[in-house]
Amino acid sequence: MTKKYNNISISTFDCLAAKLKSQGLEMTGNSGYLSKNGISLDYAFDESAQTLTIENLEVGFPATMIGMNADKILGILEKAIEDCRG
Repeated sequence: MTKKYNNISISTFDCLAAKLKSQGLEMTGNSGYLSKNGISLDYAFDESAQTLTIENLEVGFPATMIGMNADKILGILEKAIEDCRG
């Protein structure tokens, strides 16, 4: 699964990174891999194109035990991005 977010400024990306860090997920650099509690994904931020691409999103145990799935994770990311744009 691939999801691409457009109109992501550097300040929006930095804000999102700070929000994720507060949850124990640290984005190191403009691209990389995140994994915690059964949720994993690859991310790539393109500053010149102002896009954030999420790929290889997987949701497994223990996240599935609390009802998490890929759609919910993307919803949480979208809400965080909107909050950062706000």
